[in-house]
Amino acid sequence: MHFSSDDLVCRIACNLEQVHTADEAMRAWLPLVSELQPVSAAFEAAHPDGVRRGFLADLLVVSPLQEDGAGGGSTRSRLLATVEALAVRLGLAPADFETDEDGVGGALKAKDGKGGSPYGAYLVLALTGVDPLNPDGGEKDYEDTGEDLL
Repeated sequence: MHFSSDDLVCRIACNLEQVHTADEAMRAWLPLVSELQPVSAAFEAAHPDGVRRGFLADLLVVSPLQEDGAGGGSTRSRLLATVEALAVRLGLAPADFETDEDGVGGALKAKDGKGGSPYGAYLVLALTGVDPLNPDGGEKDYEDTGEDLL
């Protein structure tokens, strides 16, 4: 996927531990998905042997960088203004957002892996103009079987 250098691309990870069915999880996430209109979304039940319980969502959200309060500003200040609005919407603390050294991306993690988010949001990865999980662009294709990782 290609994005503009004026876009903030975010991966939002959510975990609803207290729901028991996929239907409950989807109903809980529907307002968020409707509002943010992700370009891609993946929903799944947490693996029974994994760290997380309940249901998981991974949302790829693209939004234009907002102007900071000073009428323009640097990419970093526009990044912070955009992330702040998103964090508030997710029920996370904007002050916990840690920018990268270039000031074009960063991460927001819920304290202790649990936040006050009604959507179970626990991680937001953000990067200006590219997918934070695929900054080189293009599709990833791994030919190796992965046996050496077992």
